[in-house]
Amino acid sequence: MTKYETTFILDPGLDEAKVNEEVDRVVQWIKGLGGEVLEVQRWGKKRLAYEIDRRRDGIYTLVLYEGPGTTVQELERRFRLNESVLRSLTVIHVPPELTQPQVDAEAVAAAEDAGDE
Repeated sequence: MTKYETTFILDPGLDEAKVNEEVDRVVQWIKGLGGEVLEVQRWGKKRLAYEIDRRRDGIYTLVLYEGPGTTVQELERRFRLNESVLRSLTVIHVPPELTQPQVDAEAVAAAEDAGDE
């Protein structure tokens, strides 16, 4: 199974109980579609880069999970049908250690030797 990160933005007018209900609903959707939720990060209310439906703020949540590709398709479809969700984005999770530039020790040593001369 592949790891995915889904970030979604909820309507800022929702109260805390409704936000918790929406996040729990998303977690249950993932589990029901054969996925396994690894982590849920609630980023809270933040300013949007641009207005969406005349809203300047949104409540951000990130869900890290493993599942088949069909889970992503169904999750995105359900987000489009849910009026509380302003936007969503799903990407394949790339571990941070793979995004760090790899430094070749020999090349660094050679560069330092060339600089000394």
